[in-house]
Amino acid sequence: MERANLDFVDEVKRLGAPDLSACYSCGNCSAVCPLSKDELSFPRKMIRYSLLGLEGRILSSPEPWLCYFCGECSKTCPREADPGGLMMALRRFTIRKYSIGRVADAFYSAFAAGVAWILLTAIAIAAIFLFYNPAMDRTKVDFLSFISLENIHVAGVAIVVFIMAAFLGNIWIMYHSMRRGPHGAAFSVSNVKGSSMKALREVALQERFGECEDLRFRRRAHLAVSWGFVGMFVATCIILAVDYKWIPLPRWVSLAIGSVSGAATLLGLGYYVYLRLARRSEYSKYSHQTDWVFLILLVLSVVSGYVMVAFRFMHMPMAAYGSFAFHLVFVFNLLVSLPFTKFAHIVYRPIALWLAGVK
Repeated sequence: MERANLDFVDEVKRLGAPDLSACYSCGNCSAVCPLSKDELSFPRKMIRYSLLGLEGRILSSPEPWLCYFCGECSKTCPREADPGGLMMALRRFTIRKYSIGRVADAFYSAFAAGVAWILLTAIAIAAIFLFYNPAMDRTKVDFLSFISLENIHVAGVAIVVFIMAAFLGNIWIMYHSMRRGPHGAAFSVSNVKGSSMKALREVALQERFGECEDLRFRRRAHLAVSWGFVGMFVATCIILAVDYKWIPLPRWVSLAIGSVSGAATLLGLGYYVYLRLARRSEYSKYSHQTDWVFLILLVLSVVSGYVMVAFRFMHMPMAAYGSFAFHLVFVFNLLVSLPFTKFAHIVYRPIALWLAGVK
């Protein structure tokens, strides 16, 4: 028999579901949800689990990751219990519980998060002071004279290894949690190929957004951010390959891809910032601190990249190097925290779709 967590309701309320207790289980939320189908029914089931404190059942369910929060359930709830807000709160809860060593807890408490971000920033600044070259070229902008290609490469490899190791640990916890759930028997080798293709298609096209009428603009914004981020990553890989002379491409190719991708990312982020400031939709009426930190870090990472490139074209070496340092700090914070914050949904959602075998 599963033991109930008597503090679960209070914990979820702090994560963004303050009206949870108003629910009287009418089932309207699941009835109006366009994504709630067959055995994968939500949010009513998740509400009942939450009110009963059945933490284990929530951690073993893919449903929190199948919701895109169109807000229809919250808009039509006769008790104003905000079922959509609960689904978002449960995603924050599962990010905390799936994280190896419960590291994610440090980013979901106001005080602990402040300490964590200060610490990460201090580490990034210390690394820059340790590896930068005091004899940098001051006559023209040469970013590799400020920090050598070897140091950038070593730092990049270390960060990638850290992210991969953290996610492997997190995914292992997620997988074993879901194996114990009602869908566990379906996680068979025979389903891997078909489910994988469905999950990858959803990652690329975000088609489930389109099933909710009110999410068409959000889908476009989400695609702009997703593909823009991928484009900036590709641009970074290209410039690294060019600097190491692995591929014979002019540097402007990386600049062009990065600039277009950055613009797409900013457009998408601008829409999300507008939604959260306007607070006109059910989706954006409540914003957890982690939502804002994620948006701000993404915006600062992209904008600081444009600023350093602008100083380069203006032939202002010291300003370019300074903005490059700021850019590295923002990117470091964003990437190192990736497995433990809202950013982790780029991995958790596809895996949940895969394990659930969503059609």
